[in-house]
Amino acid sequence: MSRKIAHVIIVGVLGLYLVACSAATPTSMTPTPNQPPVIANTPEPGALAISSTNAFVDTYGAYRVVGMLVNQSSNVLTSIELAIEIKDTSGNSLLKDNGNPVANAKFHPMLYTLAPGESSPFEYSYDTANGIPASYSVKISSLKSGDANRANLTAENVQLIDNGSGWYYLTGSLVNKGNQWARINDLAGAILDPSNNVLSADWSATYATELAPTGDSSGADRTPFEINFPKPGGSVTPPWSLYWDADVVDNASTYPVTVVITNGYLDQYGSQHIVGWVTNNSDKPLNTLVVAGLYAQNGNVLDSGFSYLPIPVKASASVPFSVSSFNNVDYNPAQAALVRTFSAQVDPGSTNPPNDEYVELKASGETVQKDGAIWTINGSITNTSDKNLGSATVIVSVLDNQNNLVAMEFTTVFSSGAAIAAGETDTYSVSISLDPNIDSTGFTVTTTATGDVSQ
Repeated sequence: MSRKIAHVIIVGVLGLYLVACSAATPTSMTPTPNQPPVIANTPEPGALAISSTNAFVDTYGAYRVVGMLVNQSSNVLTSIELAIEIKDTSGNSLLKDNGNPVANAKFHPMLYTLAPGESSPFEYSYDTANGIPASYSVKISSLKSGDANRANLTAENVQLIDNGSGWYYLTGSLVNKGNQWARINDLAGAILDPSNNVLSADWSATYATELAPTGDSSGADRTPFEINFPKPGGSVTPPWSLYWDADVVDNASTYPVTVVITNGYLDQYGSQHIVGWVTNNSDKPLNTLVVAGLYAQNGNVLDSGFSYLPIPVKASASVPFSVSSFNNVDYNPAQAALVRTFSAQVDPGSTNPPNDEYVELKASGETVQKDGAIWTINGSITNTSDKNLGSATVIVSVLDNQNNLVAMEFTTVFSSGAAIAAGETDTYSVSISLDPNIDSTGFTVTTTATGDVSQ
């Protein structure tokens, strides 16, 4: 299978090998009623088993049922579906579909495919405002045979962080140790009790999905990640574990795309921003996604976030980016104070030519209102093409007096009608949060606008 892969540049990743952690003796939890192991009814006896389950109410009042699936067969299993029952003290189902009671609800584990011997956590969340559960049960309702060609990955610079507000953050780097490109299909994390039963778990999308072969000179063989899940109770940090569904990529081709970080800062609200340029050195326009990592002095990964580029990058051109959503570090001064280095990379699995047609638009009548570190840019765009547009994207970049990018934001403009017609003018407003400690004397604003042609 052919996949389009992009080159990346990563800045500031340090090395410290870790695969799993047994940090401290965990405190005992008090779960709601558990259930014995459940074996799937498959042609091969014991092919897939639910090895453990646990239930707890998180700090927001959600009733969460978690557990572990184990592939005990000699076959690759995929498309796994689970069925859960949640009942009140009278044995009545609390589950509903469109307001009507149902006997069970269907959901999927966190990994889509399990090779022989592999495991996947699962989780189902129920709103206790709809009733207080007295019992639950989980069964395997369906599965299929599948294929897998497993990649050789390992985890480094991993740590489990208790944010003190009822959540754990599991952060680190995944590294491709194989000699072929690798694709991460799914990634999940969990905390465990002394018997390796899952206490809490969740999956993540904050990583680059495709990694270059080991030893890549640009660092494209690794990606930071962040997984967060609710704390089930206890005061001692329990052991953690990681789970991934990752395969070798056959016949990988490359797009020459590079990333340069130009600024990293905390805004006045405590949100971290990683800002820079993505440059497309190929001969065709490309859509892509930027993954950014935050690192402590010792190389541990503190957080990871991502952001899609607001518009395609034209051939031999650059587009600014800003990754400004980090679950662990944002609004957490203690974690933010530990940040020492940053990284940024495009996700090769999300780098592809666009399907839509785009046209350049003209911005006019622009004003800049400065309220301390908050700048608001207002103006108008005109559809100067002869095509109807489904929407328009306005990107505003702030440059320092050396013409370096220090911040950027964008907005999407829609017409009040069915489309932005040829000749139509619409207004826009973009708000940018700058570094409150920076001297903005001599800073300038540059605006670009692009329209998405209606099909």
